[in-house]
Amino acid sequence: MTIDSPRPAPATQAAQARQTRQQFANPEDYLSYELGKAVRELPPLYTRLLAGSLSLLVFGSIAWAHFSKVDEVATTNGELIPSAQIRPVRALDGGVLREVRVKEGDEVKQGDVLIVQDPTQTETAIARLQESAKLIRQDIARLEAERTGRSTAGTSTQDQLLAARLQDFDTRRAAAIAEANRQQAAIGAARAELARLQENLTNARSQLANAQERERSLRPLVADGVVPRFDYLEARDRLTEAENTVNSLPQSIAAQQQQIRQAEQSYQAALETANGLSAQRQSEILTQLNQRREELTNLEGQIAQTTTQQDRSIIRAPVSGRVYNLEANLSEGTIEPGEELLSIVPQDQTLLLEVKVLNRDIGFISEGMPAKVKLATFPFQEFGTIQGTVEQISPNATMDQNLGLVYTAQVKLDRTSMRVRGQEVDLVPGMAATAEIVTRQKSVLTFLVEPITRRFDEAFSVR
Repeated sequence: MTIDSPRPAPATQAAQARQTRQQFANPEDYLSYELGKAVRELPPLYTRLLAGSLSLLVFGSIAWAHFSKVDEVATTNGELIPSAQIRPVRALDGGVLREVRVKEGDEVKQGDVLIVQDPTQTETAIARLQESAKLIRQDIARLEAERTGRSTAGTSTQDQLLAARLQDFDTRRAAAIAEANRQQAAIGAARAELARLQENLTNARSQLANAQERERSLRPLVADGVVPRFDYLEARDRLTEAENTVNSLPQSIAAQQQQIRQAEQSYQAALETANGLSAQRQSEILTQLNQRREELTNLEGQIAQTTTQQDRSIIRAPVSGRVYNLEANLSEGTIEPGEELLSIVPQDQTLLLEVKVLNRDIGFISEGMPAKVKLATFPFQEFGTIQGTVEQISPNATMDQNLGLVYTAQVKLDRTSMRVRGQEVDLVPGMAATAEIVTRQKSVLTFLVEPITRRFDEAFSVR
């Protein structure tokens, strides 16, 4: 092994170099001398190895930085949403809240009972309507029996009412027949009186003729004094009386004939009344039947509507899925019509992460790009990330108060649960998350040089 002697100090070396330069006649000889000296004074081996290693490390790092690729990502924030639309469950009718049979996150099947309202009010209304409908049906049965002439309507109460109505009809019909008979008797009496008056008129006319003959025969005898004047005056009075009787009897006969016509009209009216009672009764029965049937139809519609309302007091799951955003609270007591009680995330639906992409990143993002999803609930340093894929990007931007113009994008997750303490915990809509969308790959050297070149370009472009 060769032991190197210690090197002289720099000042001593400079003095020696001047002395050596003076010993040579020309510069070429001096240069040859220095080259030979440099060859004789090469550094030790470990120094050369260190220098070579450093050079290799530097150039190797540059080569690695040039060929090694890293992902450039666009970081976006958002929340989890179901791929299918969430089904809100609302109260169709208001009422008193009696029972909530589910809690947040429960799995339910289609048709499962979720919430029960107090049915007391609707049950009372249905009972009242059904009782009214029952009475109307009994009335209809009684009217049908009355129309067809049956003596029973099915219930004791209706039978009593039917008997009373039949008795009333018989009474009215008997009264009408009696009135017709009375008018018929009146007609007979009036006709007898007319015959008597007509006979009296015939007799009166005969008496008038006799009185006229007697007066004519006595008139000349009174003038000759053969017959006393008193006898003539008596004959004259009888003539006047006979004339008055003959003149008055036609008026009495006309009045009696008018009375007969009126009696005949009354008789016809009474007879028509007696004969029309049955038809009138049938018409009244049909009118009442139609009215009661219409009332029954309306009541049955009300019963059906109230029954439907009672059925709606039991709120069932419209689809199978998971209970989400449960707002029904027994402490509040009542619910209003149309009030949203809870929502159901449909079963077997994948979760999507809906994020807002900044305007500066949208040009580098397209559907199908991979993404890493980090959930705020589960720190990624401990629980890892979820792989996803950009599934949809909105064609138009919207204005966000904090971020400015943003585009809505949806990232489909590869799985919908996280393993926490040895158990699978399902992800639910509404969880906040961050998606790192891989837009492209860049070399490490580009990442290192890019800030310098950007600064350099900006330095020469600032006005």
